[in-house]
Amino acid sequence: MPSHFSDIGFPVQSRDDFHALAIRASEEGQAFRTSDGTYVKWSPGAGIELWAQLGRNDELIGLNPHFRGKGRMRVRLVEKISRPDGTVLDAAFYGWVNPSDNAAEDGDFPFVFDVPNSKISEPRLGSVVQVQLAAFAHELRSYESVEAFDKSSESKFASKSFIPSGLFSPEGEATVPPEAHAIFTGHVLETSLLTNPVTGNTFCWAHVSTLGGEIDVVADPVLLNDVVTTGGVLTGSFWLSGVFLDAADPDR
Repeated sequence: MPSHFSDIGFPVQSRDDFHALAIRASEEGQAFRTSDGTYVKWSPGAGIELWAQLGRNDELIGLNPHFRGKGRMRVRLVEKISRPDGTVLDAAFYGWVNPSDNAAEDGDFPFVFDVPNSKISEPRLGSVVQVQLAAFAHELRSYESVEAFDKSSESKFASKSFIPSGLFSPEGEATVPPEAHAIFTGHVLETSLLTNPVTGNTFCWAHVSTLGGEIDVVADPVLLNDVVTTGGVLTGSFWLSGVFLDAADPDR
């Protein structure tokens, strides 16, 4: 079954699989200590990142995936989101893309994204930052061209569109707390079938231009209805993971 981990080539199918992967990441990665615990970043290659979390006593408390790519969005940070099931090292932010200079909450659209390493160097709320944004596919459809997309049943949306679906339920009620989920459509600037160097499994990567900026899409190949092509269109639903490039990011 596809998951955020299989979107980058790790076939995590059980709690035991998850625990074994978290242990390996914590043992083989680079540690970044904070006052609340330690992040351990494992970067085995192909843009893959796993961020393990250790508590203050160095016990394993979490693991989050990320993909380091080319996608960039300019975001004003408005609110930090806490979730009751999160760890002390988890973080999510609500913000506005391409914000107005004259208003704290204005811009192209608001959305929420999770951050796997926020406490290494966390920007202040109200600041405008560059975010490298990765979208992990839940559902995905590809089209060979804008024209093919426009002729499809999906064409009720523009070929560059973004819906922050994590902010509200299907009935239109606000989601509390909001989730780092989105439905978007975009033009494929570049794409490749990448190989996870740890497992040998392949996954699809696409650098996509959408409303508001550019995003790196990663997907388990079982989600693909067709070959993804440069110049084509991708549309689907996604989980969003972002890292701050204006902060003390070791790989900016």
